[in-house]
Amino acid sequence: MKRVWAYRMAGRLWQWCAARIERLRGVDFSGWETMESLGFDAQRGNQYQPSARGIEALLKKLPITPGDAVIDIGCGKGKAMYLLGRLPFRTVAGIEISPVLCKTARKNLKRLGMENSYVFCGDAAEFEGYDEYNYFYMFNALPAPVFARALGKIEKSLSRRPRKAWFIYLNPECHDLLARGGGFRLIKTRRHPIRWFRCNCYVHEPEKNV
Repeated sequence: MKRVWAYRMAGRLWQWCAARIERLRGVDFSGWETMESLGFDAQRGNQYQPSARGIEALLKKLPITPGDAVIDIGCGKGKAMYLLGRLPFRTVAGIEISPVLCKTARKNLKRLGMENSYVFCGDAAEFEGYDEYNYFYMFNALPAPVFARALGKIEKSLSRRPRKAWFIYLNPECHDLLARGGGFRLIKTRRHPIRWFRCNCYVHEPEKNV
């Protein structure tokens, strides 16, 4: 109970400090949002909380080039998209089921001058545009059944259009689904004292023709 209380207090303090800084820049990333406040239930998605800047340490170790494109699955208010945009991606996209969060993300990214960013409003498990991306990012945005369907779409895309791809997964609750045989392989882990800031990186490599 003491640890849970400490995490909650740390989270509230972090939100308060981040919100004060963000107000000066005219953006809103830090405010957490529940599923109920966003108008969908826990069977379709998880609550919103922003990605931590700690993911940058892992991202900088990856072979990102100006020819690469990344999509944030469950992008929320666009915090991870902003962090990803600091790297040399050609395109930074996000997909988000909540129209409210989509509107906030677009406003934030426009305010920050991110011209190479796009936010799609829709269900990640039904999205048909994964062919355009070779990097995938997610902060535990989807419950396991929805994650499995979204992953199925990504795997079909990689089969249809073979390419090397990376999946960066913050708070990897569905690790077993992602790392199962024939799909993505875990290559890096960034640990953190707070469980939901732990981050895994996986790679998918197309089969070579024999």
